[in-house]
Amino acid sequence: MAHLVEVAKSGRATCRGCGEKVEKGALRFGEEVPNVFAEEGGTAHRYWHLPCAAKKMANELREALRSFAEEVPDRAALDALITEHAHPDYPYAERAPNGRARCRVCQEGIGKGQLRVVFERVYETGMGMTRSAGYLHAACTMRYGDAEKLGKEALDAALRAHSALPAADLEEITRALG
Repeated sequence: MAHLVEVAKSGRATCRGCGEKVEKGALRFGEEVPNVFAEEGGTAHRYWHLPCAAKKMANELREALRSFAEEVPDRAALDALITEHAHPDYPYAERAPNGRARCRVCQEGIGKGQLRVVFERVYETGMGMTRSAGYLHAACTMRYGDAEKLGKEALDAALRAHSALPAADLEEITRALG
């Protein structure tokens, strides 16, 4: 989908991040989403203040800014926010920072400090398609649909390319994949 950065044409749009109005003439990020109200399909935009989008949709905003030719006020601060909040490429592996996540396959908790594999989940909500992370035990990974489609070798290569783990942890994940 084609997200965009543009000058707000009116002051009617509400930011999806903070809930405040996006002032006329201000730069805004337009997240392109399927139009659930149109019978023939099509797309619509949900608008964000640039700093709000940098916190919630950093990767998408970074891509949209590449095609925006005009000057962006406080670009250095915006780039710093994007860098701070950007998510890595999926899939990747990490150690769980807490014990709140559940495995998408077995529904068991993933304990703090355990190795886990992270895939991007895309699902429908009342406001359109939503993206978030989905977590898996390393041993459950090959039973997850997206992992099965990739195959063990491609998944292993992707995890090694996208993860910031020590080599010993990556080897442990490779063994767990089977």
